[in-house]
Amino acid sequence: MKKIIVALFSVMMIFLSSCGSTAEVSEAAPTTEKSSSVKETKSDKNLYKGAGLVIAVTAPEVRNGGKSESWMPQFFQDSITGNLAKYSKMTVLDRANEDLTKAEQELGETGFYTEENAVQLGQMTNAQYAVFGSITALSTSYELNFRAIDITTNEIKAAYNDRAGTKEIEDGTSVRAIITELLGGLGIGLTEKEKTQLAKTDKKSLNATKSLAKGAAAEKADNLIEALAFYAEAQKDSSTSKEARISMSKMLDGSFSGSDISDLKAKAKYGEEQKAKWEKILKDLAGYAAKNSVILVYDFSNIKSELSSDNKSVKLTGLPGAKLVLNRHTVLVAKQVLTEWEKTKANKANEYWTRNVNTRNLSPLSQDNSGVFYCIYGDNGTLEYGLYDNTDYRIKNGSIRLGVHSADFNVKPQNRYFDDNQFKPIDMTVNLSDLPDDSMFEFRPMQWRFDYSGNVTFMTLEEYNEWAKEQ
Repeated sequence: MKKIIVALFSVMMIFLSSCGSTAEVSEAAPTTEKSSSVKETKSDKNLYKGAGLVIAVTAPEVRNGGKSESWMPQFFQDSITGNLAKYSKMTVLDRANEDLTKAEQELGETGFYTEENAVQLGQMTNAQYAVFGSITALSTSYELNFRAIDITTNEIKAAYNDRAGTKEIEDGTSVRAIITELLGGLGIGLTEKEKTQLAKTDKKSLNATKSLAKGAAAEKADNLIEALAFYAEAQKDSSTSKEARISMSKMLDGSFSGSDISDLKAKAKYGEEQKAKWEKILKDLAGYAAKNSVILVYDFSNIKSELSSDNKSVKLTGLPGAKLVLNRHTVLVAKQVLTEWEKTKANKANEYWTRNVNTRNLSPLSQDNSGVFYCIYGDNGTLEYGLYDNTDYRIKNGSIRLGVHSADFNVKPQNRYFDDNQFKPIDMTVNLSDLPDDSMFEFRPMQWRFDYSGNVTFMTLEEYNEWAKEQ
């Protein structure tokens, strides 16, 4: 009996021991999974980001280029700078950095650097790395060459060489490719989230960076209203709004700092320069408003037909039709310029030259009796359209009168300007014998004959809706 009890006791101990072992295994599994998860998080945190390094991003040189490429150096410089700062912990020197600006002044008038003066650039900016580049204009594309160099060893850490069209440059495709190559060559690791972000284009930020660069290029070329229009676009994004506002303010500033009698000649010269500048600004603004303030939106896709009582002709109506819409951006540019003009006039120190500025004949900019600009007046005119068959033969012409309200400087959202005017259907009566047998025909706009201001921009309703999303 004693042996039986001992045997049963032994079996029970083995069973309990086995149960305990099983419990320990089942509790260990989640611990292993948890430690794996922690390890993945730590690996993201421990990615090399270049902390402590200083890198200077220089403006690329344009070769064989002209006016159409003048904005590209700043665009690439700003885009590369922004992305390096976003995806690494390096100290990134951009064109706003005082040391880099000073180096530009001392190393060359062009502001472009090459690998040959990399050491000097490093000494003057305390940068260990530098990004150099060139944009070579070819017949139908551009050759892009960018390098990241270790200034201390003159070693090329990353190199990008490829060709791109204007579209690939403007839509950010080339910038993404360059950044990917530079980050990889510099050993900068990216998390999966960062890789996803880099693969996509932040369209709003891209357009703002592009507008800022185009504004600076237009300003250098003395195309002031064009520059102001681009700067106004650049104010739509927080990354460029401050610089755009400062650039606009500097362009339009009419203050004179001198005060001594010895400054009288300089003051007189300054007054003449300001008078000439503002006359050009206001004249150019009027020309810009005449060309860009009105959009003619049309949609003739739905054609309604009505036979005559004698069955020999048909009345065709294109729906919803056409209408004029004011361009919010043009109104905004005009408001910003004219607000600065009124502030300049209000400064008593400027009275000696502002009273001599010629502000006459600046249609479509409207002034009150005291000479204060208060609105862009709306246009009126005639839209000529045609009925075409599927061989592009114009069967018949028609016309319709359209008008748009004036816009004061209480700038409204673009959709409000769109809703201000209703579509007007277009129609014409055509002999049945003039219509093609297969009934394939369509209405198309031909030209705009204006009463006052000038040109209009033609857009289909689909094109307008796409454009308005970015306004």
